[in-house]
Amino acid sequence: MADVSVRELVKVFGRQIVVKGIDLDIEDHAFIVLVGPSGCGKSTTLRIIAGLENPSHGEIRIGGRLVNDVPSRDRGVAMVFQSYALYPHMTVRENLGFALKVAKLRAAEIDRRVAHAAAILQLESYLDRRPSQLSGGQRQRVAMGRAIVREPQVFLFDEPLSNLDAKLRNAMRLEIKRLHQRLGTTIIYVTHDQVEAMTMADRIVIMRDGVIEQAGPPLDVFERPANRFVAEFIGSPAMNLLPARLVRLDGGWGAANPSEAPIRFDAERFAGLEDGRGVLIGVRPEDIVPEGHGVTPRAAHRFEAPVALTELLGNETLLLVPFAGREVMCRMQQPRPVQIGERMNFLVNADRIHMFDEESGRSLRRH
Repeated sequence: MADVSVRELVKVFGRQIVVKGIDLDIEDHAFIVLVGPSGCGKSTTLRIIAGLENPSHGEIRIGGRLVNDVPSRDRGVAMVFQSYALYPHMTVRENLGFALKVAKLRAAEIDRRVAHAAAILQLESYLDRRPSQLSGGQRQRVAMGRAIVREPQVFLFDEPLSNLDAKLRNAMRLEIKRLHQRLGTTIIYVTHDQVEAMTMADRIVIMRDGVIEQAGPPLDVFERPANRFVAEFIGSPAMNLLPARLVRLDGGWGAANPSEAPIRFDAERFAGLEDGRGVLIGVRPEDIVPEGHGVTPRAAHRFEAPVALTELLGNETLLLVPFAGREVMCRMQQPRPVQIGERMNFLVNADRIHMFDEESGRSLRRH
């Protein structure tokens, strides 16, 4: 097993700088997820760690060893791609053992490793089948098995679940988590799906335009987003953002919007409070609840609004309602039928609001 260190990593394609001087430390045995929108540089970073791309600048160390000039096959890494890339004319057994055969390992060692990987991934009964006889989930397990047999120090996953349907993606997320628990290896996983990132990672790294916006444990990033981009990217549905001005109130501070009474908040939670400063107030949908259909907040800001749209999810209903000049998404626990246009009372949990600078998007929360 091994830790991974990235220092001042830059990658340039033509005139485009895809990765812009990032630093990243990944501990031994960690499960790290690089997440971000398409084109943010996450897959390029992974491919540089794997040795499939050369960095334009910077250092890559695996287990303390500088590997910039080390061929991919000698880095002690194994990669699982979005496409299964299985040999269609080979059986599962032959697919699993092919790389080992090319490396000229003894037949007995190849058989041992193939049997070990098949047992971990519950592929024993499929070893004599060809890929065309397997489901999508089984093919992905074979692709993972080809990585396992190499007994790498680091596993690299590049959006491996993108080709699967929703049910299979859920099942494969569990498979990969179990794999990490059983093998205890370092895993670096790339996805654009923030649900995958939140549910799988020990630590998530959010990237945008070739830079790291924030890194940390999933719950910390969710509860304390560093800026507007992270706040909107992490969480489903996305955080509601409302333009406002800070105002001094009797005994405290509030965030005022021309179409709504000021929302009072705990000033101790935020820095840089200035009367008249432009901010964005962030409120997650679960922190705006219809009165009587959720936990009543200790510090509640009340408003009344007609329902513009509903989305029934079974155990809850999402409501889109006008508030402070915007349409905001709310979560309704203990759902009941709701009519479009029905007026309801809503409670904003003032203890759970976020605040971002209007211009820079930087969080004003004290950490």
